Amino acid sequence: MPISMPLPSITAADEPVLVTGSVSAEVVDTGVADRVGSDVWTALKSALVSAAELGQDGQTFAWKSPENPENSGTVTAVDAFFDEDGAVCRRLAITAVAYARTDSFVADACRSDSGGWNVRPSAKPAR
Repeated sequence: MPISMPLPSITAADEPVLVTGSVSAEVVDTGVADRVGSDVWTALKSALVSAAELGQDGQTFAWKSPENPENSGTVTAVDAFFDEDGAVCRRLAITAVAYARTDSFVADACRSDSGGWNVRPSAKPAR
């Protein structure tokens, strides 16, 4: 009888997963797009949703704008929590390199009743 064993990933554990493409979940933004700009927000959204839905604490997702490859960055899943209404949320550490400047900040993504994500800058720091 043959023996099969799962093999570990060939990518390094600390290497960010590159996320590109469209977002399947609805994302309602409250302030993040204003901070990074609408062009960057379009590219950043996919990594943000991936980190919120799939990310383990500490896992990083990279993003890059298809229209302007100099606009790029990462989204790292920090922790999960429940908001005051009982919605499942993820705290996310975001780094954006855009328009010749780097910005790092924390955002909270909370699951909406429709299954999408409500995203806003966080009042709390990443741990």
